[in-house]
Order: sequence, then structure tokens, then C-alpha cells
Amino acid sequence: MNQATTHTRYPVVDDQKRVVGIVTSKDVIGKSPDTLIDKVMTKTPKTVFKQTSLAYAAHMMIWEAIELVPVVGQNHQLIGLISRQDVLKALQHVQRQPQVGETIDDIATSGLSMQQDGSSITYKTKITPQMTNSLGTLSNGVFVSFVTEVSSRLITQMKKGDLVAENISVYFIRPVQIESIVEIVPKILEIGRKSVKIDIELYHEKDIVGKAVLIGQLIERY
Repeated sequence: MNQATTHTRYPVVDDQKRVVGIVTSKDVIGKSPDTLIDKVMTKTPKTVFKQTSLAYAAHMMIWEAIELVPVVGQNHQLIGLISRQDVLKALQHVQRQPQVGETIDDIATSGLSMQQDGSSITYKTKITPQMTNSLGTLSNGVFVSFVTEVSSRLITQMKKGDLVAENISVYFIRPVQIESIVEIVPKILEIGRKSVKIDIELYHEKDIVGKAVLIGQLIERY
């Protein structure tokens, strides 16, 4: 099939056309021709529905490093495929439209609102479908976007120049569900003339659900 179509990835279905796996050319290289696909395929692959938004599909494929996603209908039956190339073409088309073309980071951080109580700064946002992984909980990659954005805003507000992140350590304590309202609290741990270390805590309903530490360089503005 690879030689006939030049495609390198294929969905695997059962006798009811339900998706049960994904097989790639890499999976079969070096295997005996008699080996069953069931032995080499990736089982229970990520799937999407026809009603899934392009933004969610793009988010999932980027953060999960997926090249091909089966599109399924009721009872998980295969009705089509979407590739990373399909997503890129669609996004390029969208970007040519006026007032459209936001990056994933833009989408993730556009809803952040700031509240200040004395020297304490808190950011709030709502977890939307575009911010979640296939389980419907906050994506690790989007949390990193939150960390970078609130840290940059904090440094800008302090008039310390621009922040360039060098290292980010992220820890999820509990999964954050879709539609949750979360609070993000950044705090300076160390700051010098050219470097900074920032602690970021993520709260949901007053409970801490995630932590991060960002180490970065400070670039003076001229």
C-alpha cells in the first residue's frame, strides 16, 4: 500500500469499521511479512469527530506530536482522516482571512485578566476546549504558555526589560478540567541585572493544582 500510494500511515479497523489502531511504515520495517498488523500497530490511537474544531485538532496534533488522526462517527467507526498537512493548509487559509490567524499561544493567553492586591498579582482565565488535551484537561503545553506569558507581563510591569525564558520546570499536582476558572500567581524568587527566577502557582477553587519555575534572561530595552 505504501508503494502504491506513497502514504506512510494507515488507520486499522475491525470488521465493524471501528478504529482500533494506527500503523506506520516505521512499524513494519524489518518485520516478517507474516507478522500480523495487530502486533506492530499503535493501539487506541487519538481520534476526532466531524464536529471537532480545527483549533482543537491543531492543538492536539502539535502538543501530542501526531501526524495523522482518524475522523470517526458514532460507535467509533472510521469516516475519514486528517493529517498535519491538512491542518496546516486549513490554518494558512484561515490566516489569509482578515482579523484571523492567531497562534496557539495567542489563543491560550488572550483571556488572561490581571488582578492586583498591593504587591501581589494574580491572573485569571477560563480553560477552553482549545487549551485541553484528548482527556479534556489542561494541556501541559498550554500551561507552559501561561507560565511564559504571566512571567513576561510581570517583568514588563516591573520595567525590567524583556524576558527570554531559558528553562521552565512544570509540575501538575491535579488535572484541570475544561470550563474551569483558574488563577495563576507569579512570584519573583531571585532577580539580578541580567537574570531572574520566577515561581508560578496555578490554583483552581483556592486549591493549588500546578506549579512551575521559570529561569530567564533579562534583556534591556533601548
